[in-house]
Amino acid sequence: MKTLQKISATAALLIIGGCGGGGSNINAGPSTPPPTVTPPVTATPTTITNILTGAAAPGVATQTIRGTAYVGASVTAYSVQADGSAGAALGAPATADVNGQFVITATAAPLGPVRLVAVGGTVARTADNTIQPGGSLELITPFVTTEYNNFKISPLTDIAANAMASSARNGATLANAFVEGMQRLLELDVANVVFLQDKSVYLNVLKGAVKSDTTYYGAQSLQGQELLNGLEYLGVMLDLPAQAVVKAVGAAAQGSYALANVDGTGMPISVGTWANGTYNPSATMNLKALRDAKTPEAQKVAGPAGTSVAPRLNEYVSRYLVMDVVMDTACRSNASLYFTSRYPFYQVDVQGKMVAADCSAAAQRIAELKARVATNNSTGMK
Repeated sequence: MKTLQKISATAALLIIGGCGGGGSNINAGPSTPPPTVTPPVTATPTTITNILTGAAAPGVATQTIRGTAYVGASVTAYSVQADGSAGAALGAPATADVNGQFVITATAAPLGPVRLVAVGGTVARTADNTIQPGGSLELITPFVTTEYNNFKISPLTDIAANAMASSARNGATLANAFVEGMQRLLELDVANVVFLQDKSVYLNVLKGAVKSDTTYYGAQSLQGQELLNGLEYLGVMLDLPAQAVVKAVGAAAQGSYALANVDGTGMPISVGTWANGTYNPSATMNLKALRDAKTPEAQKVAGPAGTSVAPRLNEYVSRYLVMDVVMDTACRSNASLYFTSRYPFYQVDVQGKMVAADCSAAAQRIAELKARVATNNSTGMK
């Protein structure tokens, strides 16, 4: 009996002292609780509103603003004030590389419209085979997001930005001003009349195209190249450098291309002049007087008091500097559909081809225009 009691006592001591095969913990201190791990706080991506539609824009806010400009241009991003003017810079400027590409990292993701201003750089004008200073070009976008963030700063965006800013100064909301600016730009080609109310086209212009996201139109100029070509030929016709042409058209767009060639305030538009082979942008030359002097008589319209004057600037660019080039290309390649898909109102001949007389007339006008290159002052800009 005593033996059984001793065995039970010994077993109890073993259980209390170190069950499980481990050593004694009598001298160990209190155990340390595991550290508390706080998960990182992830900010909810900010949704941006497309001011043109009032709906959410695709993508979310971003500090990265990218695009293309003239090679070597310095590009700065700004916020946009209610009157259309530039607000604070959104970050350090970026320089467009050899491919014209730039990337700006904003100090904070912009939540509203952004103005991009490209200064300097050079541009090749193929109409007269010249290399010219880029000057200053602008682009105003209603929003920037991760999904809408690859802009093409060009003469087209500058013209639209000019008209947009003028409209905002006159009291329009930024959304309505943006629409008006794009409509003034699209009026430079009568084929674009089908796009005047299509807001998807307005956004695509900022990416370098003139096309609809929702509806296919035969009139689409998929890269906007016809408009850019037309502006080049306007420079040849008026013997003006590229940067002067863009600013003159932009100012005329402010005034809805009035026959009097005035800007948004009703003031006559002034352009510079040439002196001894050097262009002086500060010299006074009225755009209306220059256009009346340079426009062929056969292309003029009736003016006040029985005079003959240059047509409204948008009508001239559309008819003689865009449509003629498209027609001549169609005529020479025997591709009537190339022209009629852009200008469906045009009546082909009984064989479904371009009318021979129209082809001859367009070719003659283009030849006369190109002949000016040899005597133009701007041809010396190499």
